[in-house]
Parts: sequence; C-alpha cells; structure tokens
Amino acid sequence: MRSEKRRQRGFFGAIVADPYTKLAALVLASGLWFFINAQITNSLPKRQFSLVAVGAQRVRAEGGDRLAVVLPTDLVVLNRFMDADRPIDKVDVVLSGPRRRLDQFVKPLDLEITRFLTLEDWDTRTSFEFTAADIGLDRLMDDLQVELIPARIRVEVSKIDKHPLSLSLEMVDVQADPPVLGRLRRDTASFQPETAMILGRASAIEKFRQRGGKQVRAIIKSVGSERQVTTGLEIIGGAELGLRFQDPPVLTMEVLPQTAVFELELPIKVDDLALDPQLRDQYQPEARSRIVRIRAGGELRSKLVLLKEDPDKKALQDWVQANLRLYVYIPRPESGASYGLEIDLQARVLLLGSLQASVDRTECMLDESVVVKLHRGQ
Repeated sequence: MRSEKRRQRGFFGAIVADPYTKLAALVLASGLWFFINAQITNSLPKRQFSLVAVGAQRVRAEGGDRLAVVLPTDLVVLNRFMDADRPIDKVDVVLSGPRRRLDQFVKPLDLEITRFLTLEDWDTRTSFEFTAADIGLDRLMDDLQVELIPARIRVEVSKIDKHPLSLSLEMVDVQADPPVLGRLRRDTASFQPETAMILGRASAIEKFRQRGGKQVRAIIKSVGSERQVTTGLEIIGGAELGLRFQDPPVLTMEVLPQTAVFELELPIKVDDLALDPQLRDQYQPEARSRIVRIRAGGELRSKLVLLKEDPDKKALQDWVQANLRLYVYIPRPESGASYGLEIDLQARVLLLGSLQASVDRTECMLDESVVVKLHRGQ
C-alpha cells in the first residue's frame, strides 16, 4: 500500500518538477507542428476562368475569375481561343502550393499573360500558343504552381486594317427624348476629330463600307439648362463586326434654352434709318401693335411668368409696353431700285430695359414667322 502511494507521488512529482523546461518543450513541439503543417503542399479545386483578350491599357476584371491575354490592339484583333480544333472561351485552372498560401486565393483572380506584347512579326502572324508557364505571377503568388486544363491554348488573331471616316451629321443617328431633340441646334454640330479612324478586320471594314444609312450613333440622355452638349459616338453594329474607333470621336452641339410660349401684344417699331432722309417716316404699319406668340427663356421667362400671375391684370401688358418691341427693319434698297407703296417685311422681337444684357438672343424670339405690311403715306 505504501509502495503504491510512493509510486503515485513519484509520478505527479515528475510532472510538476522543472515546469519551465517542460513548457518550453511543449511550445517547441507546437511550433514544429504548425511549421510542418504549413509546408504541406495542397491543391485548390479546379476553377473555371474566362478567356479574354485585352489591350495594353487594360482594366482589371470585376466579378469572376479571368485569364487575360494582353495584345497590341492597335495591330491585331482576337479571332478566337482554340483547344486543338475546338473553339473555347473558358479554361480550368488548378492552383497548388503550401496550404497556408492557398487559403489567401479563394476570392476571384485576374491572371494575365503579357509576354506576347514584345513580338515583332504581327504583320504576318495569325496565331500563337500559350501554357501555364506564360502566366505572369506577382510576388504574392510566386510560390504557387498553376495548371491549365487544357494545358496548351492557341490564340488566333487577324491583322487590323484602318478605315478613315469623315464625319458629318447626316451619317449620325442622334437619339434623345423628343423635348431634347427639339432643342438641339443641328446647324452648330462639330466633331472632334473631324475624321475618325475605324479599326477592325479587313472583311468587317468592307461590310461596314458597303452598308448604307446611318453609320454611327450619338445618345444624348439629358441636357438640363446647359447651352452646349458633348457626347461620344459609337459605331452602329460595331460590336457585331468587331470594329472600334482608334480614338473615340465626340459630337458637340449648341442647345436652345428651355423656353415657354407667351401670347403678347407688342408695340411695332419701324426702323427706317437706312433709307434716304426724304423717305424716312413714310412707311407705317397698318396697326400700332400686334398680338404675337413669343418663345421666352431664362430670366425673361421667369419675369413673364411672375407678371402673368400678378393679381394686377395690367402689370404684364404695362411691362411689355415698356420693354418689348415687334421690330421691323427697312434695309436700303439696292442701287437703282426703290420701294413701292407697300412693303412686306419679316419682324423679330426686340428686348429693351434691364434684362437686355442678361437674356440671350435664343431666349427671346418669335414662336412663328411674323410678316408686317408697311404702307407708304401720301
């Protein structure tokens, strides 16, 4: 019995004796286990990557896994990716490496192959092949192995041809909401550059050249109170034909202001100072004023709306009488010619007073053509 107790005391004594040495051994053993476990090589399940071709000014993918082949897109255009004789647009990728490293690559990956940018025979080259060894891995992945399934992929390309396109508004399909379309000053349309360069396969460019009708499109979404709108152009059917602009052109047009129509009685002002002195004050309108429809924008529109809502019903007409004229200008007749007893002349609206400096010509105009008949007095 005593010997049994002595054995138990000896066992527990051995456990508690020299605790620091035993703790150090335990820590060393744990660290060794973690080190060995981290060195164990493992593989992630295969993942499907989209195959794409991008230019040197590439943009990182958002969303799923992508394997991008970087091409000199000013020289060649992608036809297709091939696995032997089978066209493909996806490839399976298997990542292998230390288990501790693989845990970092569960999020979407964007892999790239850039070495083909340095090739110099693009004038004659129609294809090239790549393997996993061609994938450029950054330092975060330099201890990983990449396997592609299929292991070898062929990239087929075509040399790019160029087609200069002289731009004019007649070839542009301008799309916008009807109110916006009505405000566009098509006579002010300008393009930058005036001649756009279209890039694509020779066969696609030929189809484009033979196609009639509108060739490019401009989509204008909104202009608000802007006086000018600028929008990019796109090739109609360009995506289907594989065509693109070398430098995307833009279309710029002036925009008429947002206006409202008011029916007002305007005093008629005849300007005959271009006539010889003896003919001045001879031509007079049939009436001293005339009811017309004017289109007003900006501050003039605001002023007329405010006056129209004034409880004093005379306020609007009093202001019009002081600040607006139906202006008729009599030009000097050509040499050897003279005016008869009656003259029919186009009139326009003339704004006077404090608003004259701040209201644009396009914000104060007749809504329709107005002709004033002038009679010569006896």
